[in-house]
Amino acid sequence: MARLAHSIARHLTLLASAGGVIGVAAMAQAAQITPPAGCEAFLTVQSRGCMVSHYWTCEGDPAGEHWRLSLDVDGPMSLSHTDREFRWLESLDLRTGLRSHLVQPEIDPASLSELLETGRDSFTFSLSVSERDAPFTRDYSGFDALTGDPVEIDGEVLARTEFAYTETTPDGTRSTVGNQYVSPSLRMFFGGTETLILPSGEEISYDASPVDFARPNEVGFLNALPLYDCGDVLS
Repeated sequence: MARLAHSIARHLTLLASAGGVIGVAAMAQAAQITPPAGCEAFLTVQSRGCMVSHYWTCEGDPAGEHWRLSLDVDGPMSLSHTDREFRWLESLDLRTGLRSHLVQPEIDPASLSELLETGRDSFTFSLSVSERDAPFTRDYSGFDALTGDPVEIDGEVLARTEFAYTETTPDGTRSTVGNQYVSPSLRMFFGGTETLILPSGEEISYDASPVDFARPNEVGFLNALPLYDCGDVLS
């Protein structure tokens, strides 16, 4: 727990400075994200839904762990930290200040290895969430399954998945269902077409599918401006 809290804290200096830069940069369409000292970026992904995400690894973190910073046209949205099995170790909502970390040991840990080896993985785990110093717990339960139809997007060969999970919230249980993409080589999930069902029964659908992948020295790498489905936001 102490290591996780420290790892989030060392990223906040970057985000505090980036928050002021990104607003101007969005209009200039030329901003670049710089990872924290001791961290090395390896991938930028432009997605549907007007979002861009940057991925990096940091010195001192166990092998296979990585960080993701996601932005929209208003700047940084979220920071998340996952491991080789794509377990949600910790995350920070940069708009609300909501923080969460994985409660360990889990009842049924998420396992990317099991998904890739057997075609299906179930999971049951909890996140400890802190909002304005009022902690509560969210319980998650669901599955990921490979559909068997590989997809190539911008040169990346991805496996298509279907998934469903429920989560408890202070307002009741909500569900998310849909399809995502997983990269066996990168050992990472990417968004897809998903539907969130709120406790009230209201449904919210969105498409966060990846469109462009950029690696170091490629065009678009660490570009802070999202490019797709932004509509009139940039006009």
